[in-house]
Amino acid sequence: MKKTLFALCVLMPAMAHADSDVSGELAAQNTPEGWMAVQLPSITEITDANTIDITTYGASTSSEDNTDAIQAAINAVPAAGGMVVVPEGTWLCGPVTVKSNMVLHLKAGATLKLLPFGTYPSENEYQDHRGSYKNLNFINNGGKEVNDIIIEGEGETSAIDGQGAPWWKEIDNGNKFDRPSLIRLTKGSRHLFRNLKLLNSPGTNLTLGQSGNASDITVRNVTIKAPKSGKGGSHNTDGIPIWGPYVNIYDCLIDTGDDNVVCDSNARYIHAWNITCGAGHGMSVGSYTEKVHHIIYEDIDFQGTETGFRVKTSNDRSGNDFEGTSGNGSVHDLIFRNSQMNGVLSPIVLTCLYDSDPANPADQTTSAVTAKTPEFKDFLFQNITVTNTPANAYFKYGNPIYIYGRPESLIHDITFDNVKVDAQKGMWLAYCKDINFINGCDIENIAGSGDFSKLYKATYTGKYKDDTGVISMDGTDAGTNGCRPINAKKAFTNGKLLIKRGDKAYNIAGQRQM
Repeated sequence: MKKTLFALCVLMPAMAHADSDVSGELAAQNTPEGWMAVQLPSITEITDANTIDITTYGASTSSEDNTDAIQAAINAVPAAGGMVVVPEGTWLCGPVTVKSNMVLHLKAGATLKLLPFGTYPSENEYQDHRGSYKNLNFINNGGKEVNDIIIEGEGETSAIDGQGAPWWKEIDNGNKFDRPSLIRLTKGSRHLFRNLKLLNSPGTNLTLGQSGNASDITVRNVTIKAPKSGKGGSHNTDGIPIWGPYVNIYDCLIDTGDDNVVCDSNARYIHAWNITCGAGHGMSVGSYTEKVHHIIYEDIDFQGTETGFRVKTSNDRSGNDFEGTSGNGSVHDLIFRNSQMNGVLSPIVLTCLYDSDPANPADQTTSAVTAKTPEFKDFLFQNITVTNTPANAYFKYGNPIYIYGRPESLIHDITFDNVKVDAQKGMWLAYCKDINFINGCDIENIAGSGDFSKLYKATYTGKYKDDTGVISMDGTDAGTNGCRPINAKKAFTNGKLLIKRGDKAYNIAGQRQM
């Protein structure tokens, strides 16, 4: 059952295992058929002897910087495993490095708060927008492989606060620079994040892996919040970016300033379910999409999110399965299902032109096919309901279904199964083929009569309206202008609805009318 934004907060557990027990995660794994199960951390039993309170090493809520004390507590964890405890209170801290076989546990009422912008250390002498913060994420692995890690809290009152507002203001002022994540472990496996809240990150929040060097990661009962993107808000505060394989994400609330969840290069066998999205750019894939496949997003509740499901890339960030190319492969086997969207500006977006998206597809030039030319294929959108789409779209897409391939690489074999949308515009289909509407799809432009905002070099089949016989039709490519439905009021011959392909007419079953 989906949780509303309010209900998810209420249902977050008041207490959590303050030890290495992962039995709850094991029972909830929900592994799709044919996939390997995500491996969970294996950490020795937590006892008084291997539990270390950060105050033992001098941490204090009155201190302006607890970095050394907290790092000393982490360093003291035995090689066989143990737990570092952050007690109730607010603890100012700079970046710290975790080690293998450990639990970092935030008690109820505990907040780890990043040192303010201007005092947070950098890799060079600057502590402003000129600083280098890329390798100084708040909770990090220090460039080493770390395995069997649990970072956890006891619910909504266990928090990590990034104090991001001054960082975002620098972006408002035109200063582009790398900012730290709240948590990023770039190498290793069997990482678990559970039962805590992440607030106001300077940059991304919980980034999983890097270059495919981290795998087998579980995220459960995590709330992520930052102001929506834009001037005066946050910038690039992606909720959960994924850069590696074998990941489970579930029972989360993500309300932030960029992608709520996003799969980037090397993300495969990713399963995300039972997630509520508030502000943000949706449940996304890309724009870096090398070696990306087998992703399932399901049971997602979108509430006022800018975009719902979005797959995006550009000509130098992806791959394909075309003959004569090699390396990265196509983006394929993506499933988006059993979800609802309320007040979402752009419900479903697929674009291979993230770098340009010209308003007129005829203006798009054809590029040479290389190993990094994107190819999107074999996607399923199933049992999705969209209501209350706003009249003015924040994103330029602004269409209920927006599919924009490339002249040299058509998006293809995309199925919409029982997708029902009330929208303020028609669909956009350009440079795509074999778009299939099945099982009662109903995609309606409630603000006007046009079924398409753009239809250019595209083929589609099946019903995509209700079964009243008013506007249901099949379609196929008619050359440079795409397929052109006949006006619905004049589209019947002997009671059969027709469409036009060139100078020939076809009924709903695709049979030529003589």
